[in-house]
Amino acid sequence: MVVAALLALVATPLAIILYPTLKPYPAASFPATTSQRDRNLQDLAHLRRLPEVERSFTAQSRMAFDQAIATLEPRASDLDRAGLAMAAAKAVALADNGHSNVLGLAGDHGFNAVPIRLGWFGDGLFVVAADEERRDLLGGQILGVNGRATIALVEALRPYVGGPANLAREFAPNLLISPELLHAAGLAATANGSSFEIRLADGRVAFVELAARAATRAPTTRFSWPKGNLGPTQPKGWGHVLDGVALPAYLTRLDANYWHSYPASDLLHVQINRVADQGSVGVAKYLSDLLDEAARKPVRNAVVDLRFNPGGDYTLTADFARRLPELLPPDGKLFILTSANTFSAAISTAARLKHFAGPRAILVGEAMGDRSQFWGEGGLTLLPNSKVAVRYTTAFHDWEHGCGLSQVTTCFLLNYVYGVPAGALQPALTIVPSFADYAAGKDVVMSEVMQQLASGQGR
Repeated sequence: MVVAALLALVATPLAIILYPTLKPYPAASFPATTSQRDRNLQDLAHLRRLPEVERSFTAQSRMAFDQAIATLEPRASDLDRAGLAMAAAKAVALADNGHSNVLGLAGDHGFNAVPIRLGWFGDGLFVVAADEERRDLLGGQILGVNGRATIALVEALRPYVGGPANLAREFAPNLLISPELLHAAGLAATANGSSFEIRLADGRVAFVELAARAATRAPTTRFSWPKGNLGPTQPKGWGHVLDGVALPAYLTRLDANYWHSYPASDLLHVQINRVADQGSVGVAKYLSDLLDEAARKPVRNAVVDLRFNPGGDYTLTADFARRLPELLPPDGKLFILTSANTFSAAISTAARLKHFAGPRAILVGEAMGDRSQFWGEGGLTLLPNSKVAVRYTTAFHDWEHGCGLSQVTTCFLLNYVYGVPAGALQPALTIVPSFADYAAGKDVVMSEVMQQLASGQGR
């Protein structure tokens, strides 16, 4: 009896704490219907239940979300799938949390797309890939689409992505290549094509009409990161600005979740592109083995490249993030490379590296894709008819200050084991590659690291 009472004493508060984190999205139960209006109303009714599980809403943002859904219901008969997806995205984004978003809003993933792919650089948005007929557009800078300047389009698309502004900017190329999605946002006159104002590689400015093509890939239920287009792998018959260019190391193995090298005898370089297992050796084992290997070498400094890392399970890199700084001498440096594609578990990994390395850690590159305080965990739900994927969150992360006991009902419980107060996570050295450097095969971020080491600065 005493043991049972003690177990109940422990289990009851634990259940109270865990239930909101583990609570599933309410199941959808609607009768079959063929009416577009009724199908959309069912999807909106399912979406309306988001605040029952989504914990990042404030009282004000929840009220705004409810009002947004109410405004959509009278329009239910007019919304095609793209219209519903964009409207849902705008409503969900009111939570203003990077992990709480509609997923899969990307040209060629269930939505149409024009035959070019785009990438952001320090000097603007450029065409990095194109089909055979449009190879002349490679290297062109996008000045505007459908009569709107690029910067104005980014601002107009901002309300469709929750989280910091740089995350919305990062995802903008996904939307700009899809006339269907732009039309749904009121940024294109037609869903069938778009007009691009492009400064071509030879300096001429051209207005190019590009017809949309049907998606070749199924809708995705994951974040689709445009930065993946910076690698030269494209569909057969497509051209890429890096064709024939000697690739810098960071672009050579984007399909590998993790790999490492020694650019110098005393320098360890580790690129982690996803915090997830791959192949026969999982990421935790791989990273443990490489640290054992590096310990037998004269390693003084290290680079951890997280620029293409959208996240995964941060516990898989937790031991690595603690042990790597221990491997370095007191005057060694740990450079952590980041971009707006550095997200979720990659942010957690960067925070732990910075915390354990202390003043030896230097963040280099661009601001990461989410804030140092964010809501995560949770899961996703599919709207029952359109199958639009909605990501919701249930547990809080604070990688700047760490979670205190007063936050035990909101913070992710594992953060009381692995969480750290890493302080500010903005880059100490902000470096954004120009298109010219990228197209020439230069990695200016890594070049800055090597220059810092050569000069003995590493400040």
